[in-house]
Amino acid sequence: MLKTTRSAPFHTQSGGITILVALSLLVLLTIAAVGMSRNSFREVVISGTSRQGAMVRNNADAGIEWSIYWLDLANAPGATQTSTQLQALKTNLLLDELKSGKPFSVVGGAAYSKPTDIASLDTDQKLPDVGETQQGFSISLTRMGKLPITDTSQGITQGSFAPATGAISKQAPDLWAVRSDGQVQVGTGLLAPTFLHSKEAWISTPVQ
Repeated sequence: MLKTTRSAPFHTQSGGITILVALSLLVLLTIAAVGMSRNSFREVVISGTSRQGAMVRNNADAGIEWSIYWLDLANAPGATQTSTQLQALKTNLLLDELKSGKPFSVVGGAAYSKPTDIASLDTDQKLPDVGETQQGFSISLTRMGKLPITDTSQGITQGSFAPATGAISKQAPDLWAVRSDGQVQVGTGLLAPTFLHSKEAWISTPVQ
């Protein structure tokens, strides 16, 4: 007895191919969607980090400007608690030559070490919060000696600048190195990320 075989209908084969094509397109679209979502998330993170980076750089600049203002004794009448400590530290460093060239913290006057969190900053060193973002700066002060005087002739009166004999000019401005460590802390808790940016400036002040 002869057996005959039937081939599958054409529409059944074309239907199977359509399903395979549809599944392939679905996989490709899923991969593309996942890639786009990851890319968008990355851009959001980069945007937020850039914003906080700009904030922490501004905080470091604010610390430098704060130091320039309060190192001038003409502004002493309006001094706050921390700025009073800055002026006291300045006077202390001028009286002790052995402390020249070493950084000291404005708050407390001890050897300077970079603060670890916003909570350790003094009230005057904190800037207004932005939502859950806390910000501020810390300052160190280093006495760098006297600013050299150039293009000045040697005097003959008492107290004149006498470079030929190696005398120190009492009229030469005092030179300071100010370091400002800006901080931005996003959120609270032990896992809250903290952004740091340091800036240093050399400032001269009239003889005190």
